[in-house]
Amino acid sequence: MAFNTIFTHSLRVFIAFLIFHQPLVVMSRSLKHENPQSLNTLFSLEGLSKGQTDKNLHYIRQYLKRFGYLNQNETTLNEDYFDDALESAIKLYQRNYHLKITGKLDFETIKETTLPRCGVPDTGIRFKNINKNDSGHDHKNINVDEADFLTIKDRSLYAFFDGNPKWNTFLLTYSFESAVQPVPQEDLSSVSSQAFAQWAANSQFTFEERGSATDISIGFFVGDHGDVAPFDGKGGVLAHAFAPSAGLLHIDGDETWSLESPTPTDQIDLFWVTLHELGHVLGLAHSADPEAVMFARYTPEAVKRTLTPDDIAGIQALYAEQ
Repeated sequence: MAFNTIFTHSLRVFIAFLIFHQPLVVMSRSLKHENPQSLNTLFSLEGLSKGQTDKNLHYIRQYLKRFGYLNQNETTLNEDYFDDALESAIKLYQRNYHLKITGKLDFETIKETTLPRCGVPDTGIRFKNINKNDSGHDHKNINVDEADFLTIKDRSLYAFFDGNPKWNTFLLTYSFESAVQPVPQEDLSSVSSQAFAQWAANSQFTFEERGSATDISIGFFVGDHGDVAPFDGKGGVLAHAFAPSAGLLHIDGDETWSLESPTPTDQIDLFWVTLHELGHVLGLAHSADPEAVMFARYTPEAVKRTLTPDDIAGIQALYAEQ
């Protein structure tokens, strides 16, 4: 039975890699943000702008490639040179995270890259091209401009994965398989059940927990765990999931997870992260609304335990015609 379970999960990971690898491609591990030396390296880049060179600039390139702002396959003769493509990527990143759009590596932009977040790239968020002449980069268009962020509560900013992948059934089963167990299995099951209940209450889905061979597999993993997105240790990426219908939800076992409410400031709220990743499993990409559960960044000062109107509008729009 144990062999069958492991084989089934490994096969699912392999199939997910072949079919759904694009949302989770990772060129290299990001800096471990709890490391003071790594943080010093990042902040040493403060003030850099187009035309300048720095031996550590490739770290920012790696980060922007990892999260969808630079093309994974794009090659640069000098990784340490601040070129047009890097400036354009930084502007898009700044717009996405509601920072001042300068195209420069200012303090707030660098700080944003050090904050905990979901490991799924932000490729599903689609903005107008910031540079009208920037035809070489895939900044897909929707009607969002700088003024939109002043009235963000009046707009739906949810997004889907490229191709709008979705499930072809509304009855989904789930089970658990972990490589490590930082949280008791019964607690992970309870948290997941509550998270599934929120999505079920706001969509056509019904979810059932079963023992094995299910549509969705949830578990804790560390480091390189067999998919295309190795975890980076404590801090940085907290979890990731694949778009439908891979059915994989992986949580970083190196984090310190909390089941409490309110969540201690030195811990990560497991419910929020699970609720967020299930949105990816169902087909939602990252929202541009910072108040939405599906926003990419984890904000310990404002733990989100309830789906917002933007999250609900997204899941209902994705499956509206099914």
